[in-house]
Amino acid sequence: MKISGMTLLALVLSAPAFAQEEPPAEVVPVEEAPAETPPDAAPAEAAPADAPSEVAATEEAPAEEGAGEPWHLYFGADYVTNTVSVSVPQTAPSADFDSKMLRLRVGKRILDAVGLEFHYGIDQSDEKAGEIKTDTYYGLFLVPTATLFETVELAFPVGFARSEFGDGSGDSLDSVAYGVDAELPLTVFGDLPDIRLTAGGMVYYQKSDARVYGANLGLRYDFDVNGFGNPFAGLGHWIGGLFGGDDEPAPAEPAQ
Repeated sequence: MKISGMTLLALVLSAPAFAQEEPPAEVVPVEEAPAETPPDAAPAEAAPADAPSEVAATEEAPAEEGAGEPWHLYFGADYVTNTVSVSVPQTAPSADFDSKMLRLRVGKRILDAVGLEFHYGIDQSDEKAGEIKTDTYYGLFLVPTATLFETVELAFPVGFARSEFGDGSGDSLDSVAYGVDAELPLTVFGDLPDIRLTAGGMVYYQKSDARVYGANLGLRYDFDVNGFGNPFAGLGHWIGGLFGGDDEPAPAEPAQ
């Protein structure tokens, strides 16, 4: 009985110690360790800090030196019928004459909506009563433009013109000249080259001694020139297509 009492007393005294023991911690699975590098494997070399990135490597190569935007040029030819009203002396009643010419013009876009244009005239008058020859005509113009209905282009040439007529006076008529043209691109009717039908009128000279004004009808061809390229390449490509020249070439046979 004495031993049993001593044993019971020991159990009572050790109960608080058992009560303070914490439950065993939950076992967390350990991730698999990476495979060990073989001892004979060479260590990977670190990329240098100044190495170019892949994005930089894919950048486009810089444009060739001297390459730039192509020049947008145009060439036009118009049939012009003019009225030449002369007052000599200036107090005398005016005498009106007719004159005709083929007006050639070449221009370049210097801004998106402004062109610089040069004119040259070639006489087309007949030997009829009331007609006089256009001995000389040339002019230089700035041509602001605007688009009507996103199709028709309106052009407003303003500049300086010089004319000489075969009226026997031998005088040249120099003055400010101005006018308006309406230009319809033929591309609105289908796959055609950049040719425009043009119509309009101009005042070539207007002073007290004389007045020259007329109407014109013609065509204009627009093209781009990049370096020494062919300005009529687009026109030739279209004409070639009319005769079956647009067929794709047969693929080359692979080398043996």
